[in-house]
Amino acid sequence: MPKTPRPRKPSAQKSQSRPENQAVLDALRAVREEADLLQSELAARLGRSQSYVSSAERGVIRLDAVQLADWAKACGSTLTKLAQVIELRWR
Repeated sequence: MPKTPRPRKPSAQKSQSRPENQAVLDALRAVREEADLLQSELAARLGRSQSYVSSAERGVIRLDAVQLADWAKACGSTLTKLAQVIELRWR
């Protein structure tokens, strides 16, 4: 007996391609710029390279919650304030 092909499930949109992700990236840059920091200066505070900061702001790499908190702190802010900036940009 031949097998019947299973119907394909609609693929979920990856979060990286959602407009909300761009809001997160914009918020990362905005928080850094509000702190009047160059990418290289933020990188030094994080103990990372300038290319790490650039990659994060462009969405090449994704930051977890701990890294987001470190980013905010290095910019003289908090994770809560960063989340508020992100939420404002989602609207």
